[in-house]
This record gives sequence, structure tokens and C-alpha cells, in this order.
Amino acid sequence: MSSKPLPTTSLDALATRAKIAIIVPATNTVVQPEMESMRPQGVTNHVSRMYLPPRPYDDMESYRKALDTEEGNLEEALNLVLPCQPHAVAHGHSIHSFRGDRARALTEERRLEDMAGIPFVTPSMAVLEGLKAMGDPKNIAVLTPYWPPADALIEEFFTSCGYRVVAKKGLQAQGPIAVAQFSEAQIMQGFESLKVQGVEAFIHVGTNLPVSAMTAKIESAFGIPLIGVNVATYWLALRRLGLKDPMPGFGLLAEKY
Repeated sequence: MSSKPLPTTSLDALATRAKIAIIVPATNTVVQPEMESMRPQGVTNHVSRMYLPPRPYDDMESYRKALDTEEGNLEEALNLVLPCQPHAVAHGHSIHSFRGDRARALTEERRLEDMAGIPFVTPSMAVLEGLKAMGDPKNIAVLTPYWPPADALIEEFFTSCGYRVVAKKGLQAQGPIAVAQFSEAQIMQGFESLKVQGVEAFIHVGTNLPVSAMTAKIESAFGIPLIGVNVATYWLALRRLGLKDPMPGFGLLAEKY
């Protein structure tokens, strides 16, 4: 038997049902407000920030290398938020969880969960669970804020998991701050370019891209369900704690499953 002590969790006057720890890159300005807007009554969110070195978007060889080698202070950010005694962790940083295949992603999630001692939800596993909940459509189209090396990495991940990426679009943000500056019109144009024959589901990867509040509008406009990383990650964190509240306005996954 393991001698590791059980994690300490607690409720309080505001968190009468659960506390969710959220870890985001230091430059990310979208995850925190989006997940706050999804928060059910009696659940509180608690954000910790991790440093990540910026990727050189003007040099694709260095950009690709950074995807494999960059390291941030995730462990430090986790250690800073665990003392508030949360019940689960939602990771608001997506690209690294899409490296490799499902086995690698699951191994990494389990490593982080073991480190935290409580449920730890990574975006890639959350998107896969979201797809499964919605009938597991196999023909998908993916929108990201990234450049071609990252888009290729994401396509490889989904292909290894048994999906067919029939279309993909990277918006090619010039740095992490720029990701949050895409307009609603630009994001809608991105999804419009993905509506090709055979697409059964849209996927959004890139936690600083402000898509969550647009989910219902996108689904209505194109008649295609959307599984976005921020919605899926927060949805799965709640579901892993047994909280089944619908989240109106955030699309079919959040409202129906």
C-alpha cells in the first residue's frame, strides 16, 4: 500500500459543493473569465499561473523544437494552489497535452493527478471524453490559434486516437497575447473555413482563444457540434466530482451531457 497521505480538501461558506483549481500560463487572459462564467452555484474557482517561455513564431524550425522541449513551472503553480484545498484541477494549457498519442496523454494526466492527489483534467483527455459523450464522431475539423508545426502535432494526436481530421485551420497568432485578441468575426471565419463535406464535429484547441461563449452561436450557425478545450476541461472537472449541472450558453456538451 502507498504511504502517500490523502490530500486535504474542504468546503467553505462560498464553496458549498466544490473548489476547482485552475492552472493557466502567465500570459493567458481567457481561461479565468471563461471558466468563471461556467461556474455553477456553490462551486468556486481558484487560479494559479505558470510561466512558459514564448515560442518564436517567426522561425518555424525553432517553433517546432519549442513544442517538444519547452518547460514551464507547472509544478510550482500547482504547489501554490493546492494549499487552498481544492477538489480537482483543471489545466488551462492545451498544446502540450496533445503531444504523442492517447497513451502518452493519459500517462501524463495520471502523473499530474498523482502529483496533485486529486482529479487533474488535461485538455486533450477532456476533448476525447467530450467526443465520447457526444457519440464519438470520427470526422472532425480543428481550429487553433497556432502555426503549422503545432497544427500538425494536433492532427497527429487525433489521428493516433482513431479520428480523421478532415480540415484544420491555424489562425497564426503572433505571440501568446495576440491569441486573445482575435475578434468574434475572425473566429467565425475560421470555423466557416472548416465546414467541409463530412465534418461531424468541430474541435477548438488553444485555451487563450476566446471561443467558449461563442459555442452555441457556432453550433447554431453551422449545424455542427463544437468541443472546445476550455468548455470540455471545466465540464470534465465538474463531472469527475459528480456535479452534473448543465452550463447554458456553452453548447451541446455543456448543456446536455
